[in-house]
Amino acid sequence: MSKTILMTTAAATAALLAAPLQAQDDASSAFEEAIGAPQPVTNYPDPWPLQNLIEDGVLTVGTTGSSPPRTFVDPNSGELTGSYVELFEKLAEDLGLEIEFVQLDWAGILPGLAANRFDLACDGASWNPERLGSDQFLMTSPTGLNATVGITTSDTGLTSFDDVASGTIGGVRGEIYFEGAQEALPDAEAVDFPGLQESLLGLMNGQAEVIVMNLSNALSVMEDSPMAEDLVLVGPALEVFPQSLCVNPNEPDLLVAVNTLLGNYRADGTLSELIGKYATSTAEVDLLNRIGY
Repeated sequence: MSKTILMTTAAATAALLAAPLQAQDDASSAFEEAIGAPQPVTNYPDPWPLQNLIEDGVLTVGTTGSSPPRTFVDPNSGELTGSYVELFEKLAEDLGLEIEFVQLDWAGILPGLAANRFDLACDGASWNPERLGSDQFLMTSPTGLNATVGITTSDTGLTSFDDVASGTIGGVRGEIYFEGAQEALPDAEAVDFPGLQESLLGLMNGQAEVIVMNLSNALSVMEDSPMAEDLVLVGPALEVFPQSLCVNPNEPDLLVAVNTLLGNYRADGTLSELIGKYATSTAEVDLLNRIGY
């Protein structure tokens, strides 16, 4: 009798718990059906009242111009181009601003924001605790996912980071991927370079066995570089991380504006379209939902 009562009580309790959950599922489905496809936000200020721009009416952007396919100099036209160059231009247009690019090495980008040299920067800065908590710059919502990999030449016979545990690794000075690889491979000798092209030259000259970089850059190099046939991808990835743009710390209003527009570009497909225009895959955008974006 007691067993029967307990079983009946348990069944009733389960039914009572399930009912609210079913109601929630039904409500969620109805809500999604009512809204339909992702809807960009349209009721924002136009023009946006930005108070602390470096120059009134101008969005000043710091970029390396040496991180293909996101930002690079077209060898035929000599013009700055790339998916993130177009993203910066789109942001400026939608904010009702002219745009001015300032080119400099990566090592000067974040200090340049802190020194009030530009309003917006970073061709996808990787998240870490120090950057997210910094008072030297602000980080936007993610624009993509990336990963730390390496590139080597086929004659080294290397295919994984385990193979280079005590070898020589190279990378761009100040880049988080290179710094992370040095921590992951403490016995490896490290050689730093001012930029991506210099690091690739160092690889060909034998200054480093493996050049560490983000996966986006690595895929671009292996597709477009004149020496692509001699290059091998080194993995698996040491780290996977979200990346974003960086905003001048004196301009929290610009952060709000940029985050609003980035959300729109995710919703209406603009961000994926810009990435796909210059890269073979849009996975870095498509997989943002894996981290809740």
